[in-house]
This record gives sequence, C-alpha cells and structure tokens, in this order.
Amino acid sequence: MKYEAMRHQGKKSGKTTLDEIGEIVGENAKKVQRYIWLSRLSEGLLDMVDHKKLGFSQGVDISFLAEEAQWWVQTFVEEQECTVSTVQSAKIKEYGKSGELTPSMVKLILTENKPKERKILLRPDKINRYFTEDCSNEEIEDIILKLLDEWKKGQGAE
Repeated sequence: MKYEAMRHQGKKSGKTTLDEIGEIVGENAKKVQRYIWLSRLSEGLLDMVDHKKLGFSQGVDISFLAEEAQWWVQTFVEEQECTVSTVQSAKIKEYGKSGELTPSMVKLILTENKPKERKILLRPDKINRYFTEDCSNEEIEDIILKLLDEWKKGQGAE
C-alpha cells in the first residue's frame, strides 16, 4: 500500500519511488521490487514463503505465473512435499512466460534431480585481515580462486 501511495508522487531528487521506499525500510530498490512481486503470489504459496517452505527467490519466480499455473505448482509441492530449487523455479517461470507451462511440465521440472546448490558466504570480518582496503571484491575472489586451484593441484585432484 505504501508503494502504491508513493508511486503516484513521481520522482524526487533524482531517485525512484523504489529507491525511496528502500531507504525508508533499509533495503535496496531491487529487494523492494521483489517484495512487490511476492504480493502477486497466491495465498497458499505466499504462506509457504512465510514459513520457509518455499524460498524467497523461488517465490518471486513463481509470482510471474498466472493464477492457474501457481495452483499447479502449489498442489504438486504440497502433494509431494518437495522443495523447489532456484534452477527449477527459473525454468517454471520461463515456460510460464512462453505459455508452454502445463501441469505435466510442472511435475517434470519438479521431479528432476536437483544438483546440490552451494552458496558460500565469506564474512568480511573473517577475511579482511588478508586483504588491503583498496582490494576490490573481484580481486579478492580471483585471489581466493587461484589459491584454491593451487590447493586442488596439491591434493592431486585435477
């Protein structure tokens, strides 16, 4: 509702409404936009996101689907008690956009073997002592990957 009210105010000081709302709530504009997309989810799917049975990103992808297609996803997830990976939700979204999504397509996508998704987060307080302040994130990533390549060679795993 806050977004709707501010949307009609136009731009102020070169910022978009999403930027302004983001500042108010301590989020970036893209995250605010994703929350808005989530509001387009069916009640059942939104409840799944709220209870962490469906991931935030997956919920955003599924929110792009028509109501009927959302129902297909919700029904299959509930019946099979399965999870939806980001790869699967992206596929479902793309098929939905092209108009090719069917209940059997949802079933096929959600029964695919899911590769283990790795998400590694290195907290700055743990790695800052190894890098100077002027070292960019890309440079840090490159250094870490080079070191891992050397470690892997030492393990005889290549």
